[in-house]
Amino acid sequence: MKLNISAVLSLLILMACGSAGGPGVPGAVITIGDRSVTADDVTESFERYRGDTLSVNILKENIIARELFLAHAFELELDQDREGARLSHERAREYLQSALLEHMLGLVESDYEAVRAFWNSLGTSVEYRALAVRDPLVMDTVVTRLQEGVSLSTLAVKYGIDPITIQSEGLISLQDRMYSNLMDLEPLSGNLEPGQIIGPFEVPVGLRILQIDSVWTYEPGPFSGDSARIARLLLARAREARKQFIEDSLKTNAQIEINQEAIALLAQGSVNNGREFRDFTPEENEITVLSWNSGSRDVYSVSENIEHLPVYLPRETDNLFWLEEYAVRLALFDMEMEAAQQLGLDTVPETAEKIRIASMEILLDSYYEQVISPRIQPDSALLQELYLEVRDDYPVEESRVYNVLLLESQSAIHRAEEIMGSGEDMLDYAENFKQFPQILAEGEEYLTVPLTMNTIPENDRLVMFSMETGDEQLISLADTVSLWFRLVEIIPAHTSEFDEIRDVILNLASQKLETEIIEGLVDSLEAVYHPYVDEEFFTSFYVSAETDSLPAQESPEGLTDAL
Repeated sequence: MKLNISAVLSLLILMACGSAGGPGVPGAVITIGDRSVTADDVTESFERYRGDTLSVNILKENIIARELFLAHAFELELDQDREGARLSHERAREYLQSALLEHMLGLVESDYEAVRAFWNSLGTSVEYRALAVRDPLVMDTVVTRLQEGVSLSTLAVKYGIDPITIQSEGLISLQDRMYSNLMDLEPLSGNLEPGQIIGPFEVPVGLRILQIDSVWTYEPGPFSGDSARIARLLLARAREARKQFIEDSLKTNAQIEINQEAIALLAQGSVNNGREFRDFTPEENEITVLSWNSGSRDVYSVSENIEHLPVYLPRETDNLFWLEEYAVRLALFDMEMEAAQQLGLDTVPETAEKIRIASMEILLDSYYEQVISPRIQPDSALLQELYLEVRDDYPVEESRVYNVLLLESQSAIHRAEEIMGSGEDMLDYAENFKQFPQILAEGEEYLTVPLTMNTIPENDRLVMFSMETGDEQLISLADTVSLWFRLVEIIPAHTSEFDEIRDVILNLASQKLETEIIEGLVDSLEAVYHPYVDEEFFTSFYVSAETDSLPAQESPEGLTDAL
């Protein structure tokens, strides 16, 4: 029976991971080493395929394979792999952070009196400029320039630390000042006048300063129309304030100590603004970046987390303040995880199961990368065999190769028409025109890649594919922009050559070898671990239930897709 690694790995999503314990675990239907899968773990999944013997067997064999791989991974001590341990820690931390905040913020409720007081305070609209910076020295410069009469809009463009501030010149327009964010709410609460400077004052990202552009009053709508929206806003604010209070309290009590030499080392080791780092030595990786009364983060941890940030998040690894701020943020994350554990949130079944599944996913990924993947090395004989099997399934349609030049003005088009009319070679005058790199072959200045009919705009296909070798044609792109083409070669439709479908062949070969390697591993690991399987439990699903309220059974192909 064929096994597929994606099916084996995705079983972690379909069901529980299995329990630690021996064959004596109550309800165990599969036991391998000190891990057991119980009937409760898998019954729901197998009920989906009740009456479909083939699908039931596939599902059973995939679970056995998963458990064998996990047993082997533990024996190889892959669970102690440094990167795997880091990933497991971060995934657990994410779940526990979320659980903590959900628990703590869920205690904050809406306050009717606060809603009424907020509505009573409405009536003042404001437009102002805002700038936040991390470096106090930069803020000193900003204050000095403002005193010299420079507008905050100019300074926001120069010193802004985020794209929105730079693009908007720091401008913020509020229907009512009471709708400002928490950072600006208190500073905007007094009497406001155009030109007024407020700040600088401390905010989570550093220091912030405001400059009032304009202020005007208006008559608020009725309370009944605004109360629901105000209630949602105030609840969100209260929860954000509670979140900030929790974070500030954790950091205040943590006695954080920062190693500035380690921060400098991270800055020096950053490549491409932290999208990667140079290889630190084992000793450098162990250097503590920051510590607190219950933990620490080292160079390895901080650099790997920065490197794996989503590409859309800003990073400034050449900025020591940013690096320090990020390291403190990681420490705060760990403190929130610890707080969740102290509240027992890690024992909540749903959260504990998420953490356990994440840990097993990471371990299986590591097993694949370190045990299975290195064995997937297709040789030339296999590649040739697969090529001969599938080449007829990938025919190559007719294509054509052209010389091409870009004509970007009406005068260039007229000049091209003159050259073509005189019978001279356009390429002799190529310096008068421009290249069109979008369709050029690699390393070529004027020669295109082979173009099939489908790669040519529909309105131009007939003209381009009716040309004979040596024919020239001007193709209009716009009123004053055209392309000059000369047909160089017609490549007839043909059976694909190996290089033309190399990626397809390599993918097929990898899939074939992966399946064979997994099946071989399962066979050899079964001989080592001697899995206990309650066949009676699994064969009970061969027979349809007397009262079948389930959907129509899926085919084995559907099962593979589901896995």
